[in-house]
Amino acid sequence: MAPIDDNNTKILVIDDDEMILDVVSQALSREGFDVVTAIDGDAGIAAFKKENPVLILTDISMPKMSGLDILKLIKSENPITQILVFSGVGTTSDVIEALRLGACDYLYKPLEIEFLIHTVHRCIERHELIRERISRSITLEKEVAKRTAAVTNLFYSTIKSLGRLTEMRDPYTSGHQNRVSTLAVGIGKELDMTHRELEIIHVAGLLHDIGKVAVPVELLVKPSQLSPPEFNLIKVHPQAGHAAIQDIPFVDSLGKDVAVIVLQHHERINGTGYPKGLIDDELEIESKILSVADVVEAMSSHRPYRPSLPIEDAKEEITKNRNKCYAPEVVDACMNLIRK
Repeated sequence: MAPIDDNNTKILVIDDDEMILDVVSQALSREGFDVVTAIDGDAGIAAFKKENPVLILTDISMPKMSGLDILKLIKSENPITQILVFSGVGTTSDVIEALRLGACDYLYKPLEIEFLIHTVHRCIERHELIRERISRSITLEKEVAKRTAAVTNLFYSTIKSLGRLTEMRDPYTSGHQNRVSTLAVGIGKELDMTHRELEIIHVAGLLHDIGKVAVPVELLVKPSQLSPPEFNLIKVHPQAGHAAIQDIPFVDSLGKDVAVIVLQHHERINGTGYPKGLIDDELEIESKILSVADVVEAMSSHRPYRPSLPIEDAKEEITKNRNKCYAPEVVDACMNLIRK
């Protein structure tokens, strides 16, 4: 921080004794300070708001508004403004109260000018030190925010790159994970989920089919319906996806294990899903949302063995199986989203 320039340091002096006001202001002016004066508390507060001084010197005993009242008001407006209080009739309790309220010092009248000047310089140095600390804190906060943004961008870039691994092997489902993620986040918003919960859904959606890298590519692009043994091979992809990403520390960044949600995205609330046949209470809410979004998107998109189906078919599937395969609140939110 640049050294203190007294010529640019504004000081406000408040005292109802005009003689003291003149003596103090002249002494400070000779020191090179830019001095503003006020004859009472009201004028002092007005001058403070207009001039924004670094330091205020105020008498404690004045009519209308005391120095302690001024101290409270100014500290509430600008906590780093330094306030030097002085009085000829102050008590020990006044001194304690002034310091408690944030005064930088307390002097007794009659004022010894040389000591007053010394105290003024010390109060101004204190102000500069506080400013410097605040400046460093702001700089640090900006740097932390910058680095956090960089790490976040890297995190999501990595997630998207992982998601693209599946699509590189299966061009027919290109964009599926991103579309499921977008739809799932939309459902989450309909359910008034928090920003953090929506982030979890977003990431899980982008990765939910990553386990298909473990599925033979000829099954992914087969232009006809899969046989039962072939479909059983397809059904390993939630477990494969879980195994692929389980060591990524999602809990540290998102507060929840995305790998578990990926593992559960083909489960159904009545236990008829896979791989574990879990039921309603055993499933994460994010998994319930992904299962509905996955079905709606898959039915609405082209597949090697069939063209895309009308959205009405997807709506019929989730409404027919509402409270059977799919969580009712999730189905209702999805239907509301589709209507919008």
